[in-house]
Amino acid sequence: MNTELHAAYAIMERGVRATVRAPLFLRCIGIKKIPIILRKLYAGTLFRVSALYLSTGITEEDLKEISQEKALELMNKHENAIYMAVACALINSKFLGRLFTKLLAGYLKENLTIQETMALLEICLVYNGVSDFMTTTRYVRALKITDPNLGQKEKTKGS
Repeated sequence: MNTELHAAYAIMERGVRATVRAPLFLRCIGIKKIPIILRKLYAGTLFRVSALYLSTGITEEDLKEISQEKALELMNKHENAIYMAVACALINSKFLGRLFTKLLAGYLKENLTIQETMALLEICLVYNGVSDFMTTTRYVRALKITDPNLGQKEKTKGS
């Protein structure tokens, strides 16, 4: 488990590379594909991506035994939020994200397959520190720093 975690961190430090069909003006000069690199997300970006994903309302139970029609319905209903989440993760900046997320999301929608998009989204959500957050939260809860100290316990009569 520890080795897998270190491998995931190493991959995210280097970035996950995917290729997308180049825009028309680049294709005119001979560049057919451009690389996009998904790197480790900053905390603010991770919160924005998580909020976009959670806004879909898709739960794990919804995806367990899903029919073809239900899958198409979910894709149609939540495609904008999913592509916005991936675009937000690729930009990984608050200021640039506000300017270009919708534009990049529209471009990705037309130039990435759904499998590539979902793989990028899964990488964003699974390998970008959510486990660290959960571990820290459990640890702090176990410490119970704010428990009141109500004094000494009463002695038993046997001593």
